[in-house]
Amino acid sequence: MSNATYRNHQHYIDEGWSNEPKETFKSLLNILKKRIGEDCSSVLDVGCAAGELLGFLSTEFKECELVGVDVTQSLLDVGSRLLPEAQFTRASALELPASLFEKFDLVTSIGCMSIFNELEINVYWDNLYRVTKPGGLIVVLSPLNEFGVDAMIRHRKRPDGSPGSWETGWNIFSRETIEELVADLGARLELQRFQIPFDIPRREDPIRTWTMQTQYRDLQLTNGLKIMIDHYFMIVHKPQK
Repeated sequence: MSNATYRNHQHYIDEGWSNEPKETFKSLLNILKKRIGEDCSSVLDVGCAAGELLGFLSTEFKECELVGVDVTQSLLDVGSRLLPEAQFTRASALELPASLFEKFDLVTSIGCMSIFNELEINVYWDNLYRVTKPGGLIVVLSPLNEFGVDAMIRHRKRPDGSPGSWETGWNIFSRETIEELVADLGARLELQRFQIPFDIPRREDPIRTWTMQTQYRDLQLTNGLKIMIDHYFMIVHKPQK
């Protein structure tokens, strides 16, 4: 089997930050208000891209230390320019620096979990847990499978008829698998389904999601992989020592 990597990040640079907060950000804020209120002095966003979530959170949590990590330097450069008060570090979620361990009240990772495969997912969650302070909160957003199936998905695009490179980014783990991983860390997983509230048209990139009507939902997310996508917030409180 050939290697597959995540390459679908250019749109974060091309499009920049949205003029209005993303619906996922607003849903995340509702979760945070119910669980931590305004009591947050440090945030780490793992897979921060161009720092848009950190920028949004900076307006809600004043005097909060903001740190973002991502593997793509060009994204971090955009983040540093748009949010100079934040610290941006080039690092993989699978190799977070030890200097970040147990440093953050809040750790977020939005739309990144599906990049990692069955050999990496444990390390991903271990590292999120390590960088969270005892008593802190972890919030991850990613598609989950409700039927007890773990699906590792590789794809390649043929935009001009010629095959491109194999890519990843749409692995979908079962709820049971993530519950077991979190339980092994000594914590409990809480799930909250995210529902997009408006129609999203199909775009030029077939891997980016759009909405369609089904028998069960008026706004079902899908993409060119011909899968139905249901995003969940995974909420984990790290116990006090």
